[in-house]
Amino acid sequence: MKAAIFDLDGVITDTAEYHYLAWKHIAEQIDIPFNRSVNESLKGISRAESLESMLIIGGAQTKYTNAEKQALMDQKNQYYQMLISKLTPEDLLPGIGRFLCELKGENIKIGLASSSRNAPAILKRLEIMDDFHAIVDPTALAKGKPDPEIFLTAAALLGVSPADCAAIEDAEAGISAIKSAGMFAVGVGHEQSMLDADLIVRQTSDLTLELLNEEWVQYGIRKIKE
Repeated sequence: MKAAIFDLDGVITDTAEYHYLAWKHIAEQIDIPFNRSVNESLKGISRAESLESMLIIGGAQTKYTNAEKQALMDQKNQYYQMLISKLTPEDLLPGIGRFLCELKGENIKIGLASSSRNAPAILKRLEIMDDFHAIVDPTALAKGKPDPEIFLTAAALLGVSPADCAAIEDAEAGISAIKSAGMFAVGVGHEQSMLDADLIVRQTSDLTLELLNEEWVQYGIRKIKE
C-alpha cells in the first residue's frame, strides 16, 4: 500500500448535519418536502445531482431554469459555508488525527477525493491541510461518484497506481467508485450499505494502520488466488 485516499464528509469530519440544514433551508423556500431520509439519499453525490433529486421528489423538475437552479445551489452553498465557519480541530471524527499520523509515519501518501467544493476550506479549519499530498478538484471532473473518476484522479495526482491505493468512504456510491477504480475499499458505517467494501469498520475510531495492513495482506492473497 502506497497511498490512502479519503472521502471527507462522514470520514474525516461530520458535516452531514450542516448539509442537511442547508438543503432544508432551500427546500423550505421552494416548498418541497425535505427530511432526514431524503437527505440520506443525497450522500456522496454532487450539489447539482442533489438539487435535481430534490426537485424530482417535489415534482418540480421542470419548474426552474438552469439559471434559477444555479441560484438555488449558490444559496445552499452560502448557507452551508456560514455553518462550517464554526468548525475547529475538535470536529475531527474520533481516531482520524491518530490515523493520519500513522500513515505519515510510514510515508504513505494521503489524498482527498471529495465531491465537496468546500473541502480545502474545511481541511484548513480542521488544521490538517498540510497532511494531504493531493486534493481532487471536483469541478474539474466529468462525472461524480459512483463513477471512479475522482479516485483515479487522486491516484494520478499522488503518482501512485490505483492497485496500490486504499480508499475510505462512508457512502454506497463512494464504495462503488472505489471498487470500479480497482482500489482496496474501506467502508465506515453499517454493513448493509458497505457490502462491496474489502474492510468494514463501524466507526472511524476503529481505523488503524495495523488493521488496514492486515486486511491489505489478506486482500492481496485473495487476488492472487483469483
